[in-house]
Amino acid sequence: MRQRILEVAMDMFAAGGYQGVSMRRIADRIEYSTGTIYRYFEKKDDIMLQLCYQGFEKLLAIQYALDKIADPVERIKTGGRHYVTFALENPELYELMFGTKEIIKQPDGAEQTVALKSLKKFVEHVHQCMAAGFFSGGDAETLAVALWAALHGLSSLLIKEQLRFLPEDKVDQVVEKALAFTLRGGGKDLS
Repeated sequence: MRQRILEVAMDMFAAGGYQGVSMRRIADRIEYSTGTIYRYFEKKDDIMLQLCYQGFEKLLAIQYALDKIADPVERIKTGGRHYVTFALENPELYELMFGTKEIIKQPDGAEQTVALKSLKKFVEHVHQCMAAGFFSGGDAETLAVALWAALHGLSSLLIKEQLRFLPEDKVDQVVEKALAFTLRGGGKDLS
């Protein structure tokens, strides 16, 4: 039942955004009473947060799988490709995870550590590139956030179809060029 509630909530979010989800609508859709929903989740935000956590768990699983790649630079590049692919294959979930201000305002909780674990794993991968001499200057966390911002921006542009003028067969090339451009400048003070 809990998983069914989450699936219906995600469908509603995809169709109508955060405001399109309500406990009553979920209950109507699964043909149970609203009280049944409240047995599993105290409020709508708990449902939406759980969906976010599941999204970050998927990202974290991808990041752990990258540890099998010996070359730290190739690990970062492959991770960047996987990040963009994740965003494109899960646009509604990606939007929920990164673009829903009602979710972002939530207080820290034990389950939110999965988002921090995801960031820390990414920082670890950047640190490994620094240790290998690929990045110089700066600190791993700052470089990781800068790289993530570039990947996030590209993913968001692609999801929102702001690059619709770009032929579909060029998308992979743009991802590769964005990664190369960002990685080439990593850690260098250009001021």
